[in-house]
Amino acid sequence: MTTGEKIKYFRDLRGISQEMLGKLSGINSTTIKKYEHGIRNPKVDQLLKIANALGISINVFTDFDIKTVSDVLSLLFKMDEQIGMRFEAEKDEEGEYIPSTMKISFFHPAVNSKLCSYLSGRQLQENEAEAWEELKSQLLDDNMNVTKDRYE
Repeated sequence: MTTGEKIKYFRDLRGISQEMLGKLSGINSTTIKKYEHGIRNPKVDQLLKIANALGISINVFTDFDIKTVSDVLSLLFKMDEQIGMRFEAEKDEEGEYIPSTMKISFFHPAVNSKLCSYLSGRQLQENEAEAWEELKSQLLDDNMNVTKDRYE
């Protein structure tokens, strides 16, 4: 989904018009329309206003470019620092962890629940691309705070 398509999706999900989103975000509704149709791309400050008006995280609009082990690990380490994760793996006879048995889960049950829904829906990915994108968008439609200090 493009940024404009995501804006439209969440706006429609909330049942609000472009005009109402414009009022809630402080952005002209004509500009909202241009974003949704891909005529213009919003800058970060505009995206933040739109995300706040829609009650979603600005990260919904971010496409991460993850290519390296370092990219993956830096995200995992940051998540562990801020929200808390469980890392589990079996050990071999020498007491070393076996990489192929690695499992990751989160302390917050809502995150694990959403991930289970994502896992169940992955079968849609190949045969029903539109339904797959819809499921991912629905799973992202949650602004619940999951920082460590909320449940430790």
